[in-house]
Amino acid sequence: MPKLEIVNGFSAHALKGGSIFQTPEWQANWLKHYGDPSRVIQLQIREGNDLVGLWNLYRHRSTWRSVRPLGVGPSDYLGPVGGLNDLYKEAIESLNKKSLIDIHQLPSDHEALAAFEGLEAIDQAKCLVLDLPSSFDEYVKTLSKSLRYDVRRINGKALKEKGATVEWVTAETVDKFADAFFHLHKLRWKQRGLPGAFFGKAERFQRDWLRTAAEQNKLWMNLLIADGNPVGCVYAMRHEQTCYFYQAGMDPAASSLSPGTVLVAQTILRAIEEGCTEFDFMRGDEPYKRRWKPTRERTNFRIIMPPQSALTKAGYAWNKAAWRVESTVRERVEGKSLRNPKPQS
Repeated sequence: MPKLEIVNGFSAHALKGGSIFQTPEWQANWLKHYGDPSRVIQLQIREGNDLVGLWNLYRHRSTWRSVRPLGVGPSDYLGPVGGLNDLYKEAIESLNKKSLIDIHQLPSDHEALAAFEGLEAIDQAKCLVLDLPSSFDEYVKTLSKSLRYDVRRINGKALKEKGATVEWVTAETVDKFADAFFHLHKLRWKQRGLPGAFFGKAERFQRDWLRTAAEQNKLWMNLLIADGNPVGCVYAMRHEQTCYFYQAGMDPAASSLSPGTVLVAQTILRAIEEGCTEFDFMRGDEPYKRRWKPTRERTNFRIIMPPQSALTKAGYAWNKAAWRVESTVRERVEGKSLRNPKPQS
């Protein structure tokens, strides 16, 4: 019979079925830059000696005690991997007696959402997913006429005629690709009057992860090179049967080459050819993602459990107020999202 153990401290465990953000390599890198391994709480579900479920949580230090999933910030999809909902619920309720429980990035199609039935589910982010067909030609037929034309044109002779090429990262070139990516990312966001997502600790975290992912063949980063200079970059990752579209950077001055269209098309093509079954555009409902005809969408929810003490009650109110500000900023950056009904709380 399955049993749940609450284990303090981080130890690496790899279970099938989780996202790239639940791999021990990603989470160990998060701890290196953002946390302390001794503050990790592992909810382990075991059948005999076999580990069948795992949820890594983290004790955050603040005025009040709070427990969040390990990896909050740069990570999407932070629910548990495997296991039974009632066992996780029992453990969470036990932790809630002393700490504010603040669950981030819990996908609407994750079975663990049932463990929080009756609680308010805050719409944290919308994620678009493309279920991949067996061939790229079959997929291209689903696109709009204008995008279909662009994909076929720029990925054929027209790209070569403009003296442009697409290069893919290797373990040997990862630092060069990282330099290009961060530069192009900043150019893209500067056009919006914003600094972008990567600077300081966030950039150091990403550089370390890019090296690890490249060594393990999990990193799918490509560059569009024109006249010897990088003008576009897509940062994607492959884990199990999913390709994750994480970020991109483009030089606005190279818009005539359509670097975004070129590189996203090349990444989807590779995903299909290498046997992926889904292409996950991840957090953010930007209009350009809709052009690629995602076949379904999920919503990531944030769930803050009702406090059990006066101090965590203050933390509860503070976190909800902070989320309203963050949500307003996100809408400004992403643009107004299409309406998506929320589950009944």
